[in-house]
This record gives sequence, structure tokens and C-alpha cells, in this order.
Amino acid sequence: MLAQRKSCFLDKHDLIHLAFSGELLTTKEARRRQLTYDKLVSGSKRTSALLVVREHLPSGNACLRINIDATRIGNVARFINHSCDGGNLSTVLVRSSGALLPRVCFFASRDILKDEELTFSYGDAGVNPNGSKCFCGSSCCSGIMPSEHT
Repeated sequence: MLAQRKSCFLDKHDLIHLAFSGELLTTKEARRRQLTYDKLVSGSKRTSALLVVREHLPSGNACLRINIDATRIGNVARFINHSCDGGNLSTVLVRSSGALLPRVCFFASRDILKDEELTFSYGDAGVNPNGSKCFCGSSCCSGIMPSEHT
């Protein structure tokens, strides 16, 4: 009897063995760079890879802000594109024993087929209505890349 072939490349909830990495920035430097990146990408298909992550307490109050800039230095995770429909990956902050900062890791949010593009939502597009154009192509595309006034 032949084994049945797996129909998907990654199953829902599978860990993608990849963490978003880059330069750790102060909030002041992240804000300065975001202003520079906004000027550079205006009217082009170029984007930055500046990720602002907030870790929240169960009460909902922000307790930690991490600014990771992978625009110039980072790993392959910086090439995971945005999708307004939420994409097929979710980001999860993972803490390792003894580590000061959590890692931003990716999990499959649904079954992912072989050769399917990996995408995740960069955030809420409504925060900065003058942001860069979005080219994700999803049926619910807002037309604007998520960004904020960091």
C-alpha cells in the first residue's frame, strides 16, 4: 500500500523555523529612519523592513516595544511580503529561557500549499493614510501599506 502524499507544504499552526532579525533600534532612531524611508519609497514599489513590535500585558497595557530594522541587515524573513487579508502566517513573540528580548517568530495560520507565497499582515493600514502604496493584490487590499507614526 502506498503512503498518501501530503497535500500541503505546511500545516496550520506549524512553526516556520525563521525569526525576524535585523538591527535593534531605539524608538528615537526608529522614528528618524521611518521618516527617511517614507521619503525614499514615496511613489515607488520600494519598501523598508522596519518592524515595530509591542508586547502587551494581559491587561492590554503595552509593556515592551521592540524596533527591528532589517532594511539593510537582516535575514530572509525581511522578504516575506504583506497581505491585507492577513496572509498565511501569524507572528508570535517567543521567549527563550534567559533571553532578555523575545523573538518574532512565524507560524502557519492556515494550511500552506507547496510554492505558495508566504505573507503576513504588517498591521493596520488605517493608522497612516498617507503611507506607501500596497501591491498585495488581495481581494480586500486597502491600497495603502500599514505603517504608523512610530
